[in-house]
Amino acid sequence: MNGGGLIRHIIALTGIVLYAHVGYAQELRFDEAKRLALDKNKMIKAYEEEFETAKYSYDRARGGYLPKINITETGTRTDEPANAAFSKMAQGRFDMNYFMSQMKDPDAVTNYETKIEIIQPVFMNGKIFFGVKQAREMKEASEYTLERVKQTVLYNLHKAFYGVALAERALTTTEKSYDRTKRYYDIAANYYENGMLVKSDLLVAQSYTLMNEGAIQEAEKQVAVAKSVLQRITDSDRDWDVVWEDPDYAFRQDLDYYLHVAIKNRQDLIAMGKYLNASRYEEKKSVSRLLPELAVFGNYSQSDDTILGDAADGYTVGARVKLNLFNGFSDFNHIREQRSRYRSLLNKVADKRLAIKVEVKDGYYSVLSAQKRLRAANKRVDAVREALAITERRFKAGLDKITDLLDREVDVKEAELGMYMSKYDLILSKAKLLFAAGILK
Repeated sequence: MNGGGLIRHIIALTGIVLYAHVGYAQELRFDEAKRLALDKNKMIKAYEEEFETAKYSYDRARGGYLPKINITETGTRTDEPANAAFSKMAQGRFDMNYFMSQMKDPDAVTNYETKIEIIQPVFMNGKIFFGVKQAREMKEASEYTLERVKQTVLYNLHKAFYGVALAERALTTTEKSYDRTKRYYDIAANYYENGMLVKSDLLVAQSYTLMNEGAIQEAEKQVAVAKSVLQRITDSDRDWDVVWEDPDYAFRQDLDYYLHVAIKNRQDLIAMGKYLNASRYEEKKSVSRLLPELAVFGNYSQSDDTILGDAADGYTVGARVKLNLFNGFSDFNHIREQRSRYRSLLNKVADKRLAIKVEVKDGYYSVLSAQKRLRAANKRVDAVREALAITERRFKAGLDKITDLLDREVDVKEAELGMYMSKYDLILSKAKLLFAAGILK
């Protein structure tokens, strides 16, 4: 091999390698897409953090039962008679002579007080008790909401994943249609040159070819958009080459079964029930404001004219009872407010049950309809393909016009697109039914 040939060989190999790296699209199956979505989807991560927030709120509410411990260091300097006297008394540095001779015009006194205080709630008129129960319901509601968000992402993944597959099938079908139309146009052009075809028929054949060129461009756009949606759900910018696999979801022709499962399992309905319980606890908490509060406390303090000094020390213990007698009807109106909010949520939960039944019925009958459409679409594809073959033979025999042949070709393209659309609809309808029932996995 001469030098020029070797260089051309190296360039050719380099081009092949570069093309392989640039043009390669990684194969993606649905199970892997599902794993990516559940692991990386941003909405799922956002609601996972909301669940973590709810757990911390629950822990914070339970902390209300624990004692509060504070340590303070207070420094003062004063020559105001009363305060100066109290500072001297706190330090144990006072006598009758001080009160008799210096108290009227004392020198400035510096005092540092170090105090450790413990407050233990005993009965906080139900605020802690109902607050804990309320926080627990909110935490559980957040957990069910997270599960519903995951199912929403999975349902959207079905639409995106099989949307890419459908768009790619549509592109392939349109490209095949273009190839057939181009071939028919070439035949028509040959017939026209030999005086066997009028120009108007040739122009019709050309227009069909141009229409398919435009359809290919539109199909390519749909593929790009569908892949972009899939990339968003899987949080990946890879150029996926999806594999069309029927998830083969089981389907029971038993509407009552799906209705029962939905009312029992729908995570958003359960979450609304938890929010309803939390509202009830808020109402009880508002009623409990009318009850007394009881807390015990104790503190130890030491005072000196230097920081952390202990010239004098002592302790104090006691109990505090607080009874709310009147605060401008604020508590009574708060009770009414919470009762109205509870009744509002009660009606929303009832309406949600009805809405779920509508969603289940929609999904159920969508499956039945999609099954029938797919059977009809398969039969139509077989019929139009045979019709195209017959018309092509008749055209070559001079028995049919080029326009008849082109019409049959369009029928084939539309029938094949309809068949793929019916397959897509059936997969999505089954996913919609399972999503409506709250059991999409």
